[in-house]
Amino acid sequence: MTILPIPLRNSRSVVEYFKQGGKVEVPRPQECFFDQCRLKEPLRKNGSYARQVIYWGLFFLVQICRFRCKRCGRTASCPFGWLVPYRRFSAEVMSAGVEAYTAVKVSYRDLSADLSDLELADPGLDIRGDEFYAEVIDKYAAEQPVAHEHPPCRPAHTTVFNWADFICKRVEILLAQVQKELVQDKKRGKEMVLVPAECVVENPNSYKAATGKKRSRLDKSTFATLAARLWLGDSRLIWYRLRAYFLTKAESRKDVLTDTRVWLPITQTSELVIF
Repeated sequence: MTILPIPLRNSRSVVEYFKQGGKVEVPRPQECFFDQCRLKEPLRKNGSYARQVIYWGLFFLVQICRFRCKRCGRTASCPFGWLVPYRRFSAEVMSAGVEAYTAVKVSYRDLSADLSDLELADPGLDIRGDEFYAEVIDKYAAEQPVAHEHPPCRPAHTTVFNWADFICKRVEILLAQVQKELVQDKKRGKEMVLVPAECVVENPNSYKAATGKKRSRLDKSTFATLAARLWLGDSRLIWYRLRAYFLTKAESRKDVLTDTRVWLPITQTSELVIF
């Protein structure tokens, strides 16, 4: 099955999705993406399936549209752009976890607890008062996790570790791509962003790294956070904004949070969205 995300301009975030009442335009794929078929006709709608989403400790389900080629029978799934393929946590939560571990001294266990508490997020991210959110919760009440001693929708500390580790392993290529985008901005007449020397930036959690390579990668991830903040503007969701920039404006059109193969219609090519 091909993954074809809905463009971010149609629904930029979870908050916007609920403000839209869940009514998001899903562009119909205009051709088959299977290399051995490539039928130049719009795909037919082939039903939908429910996808679990965890957003700052809140659990809900969304319906993902699916389309099918009438000639080869291959299908294309069209999830929302604020979802990461094969991940239950929204891109906002994953980005917040990565950003926090690059910016403040914290353990993975404490950070996992923070990511399940909407009170610690920006007030503008709260969706609990939205009328459509109440409808969704009522509709899928039977699917809601049972609360025990710990919040039912918190990521495991190993999950948060995997998010940070994913970025660390790809941070060198990410920084090269950021540098390339800065050069492109200069060609467009924009003023170059001045960032401090990479060697003076240190990750507050790098002292816990077991190897020098991991320590260096953690420091570079903090440098990437600083560079993105100076480049895109100060924001608590800077890694989410960085992800959105690369998906919508950057030459690479890649996702910083996944290595899943998806189809990006902007470039008209199928590729691994990975740095």
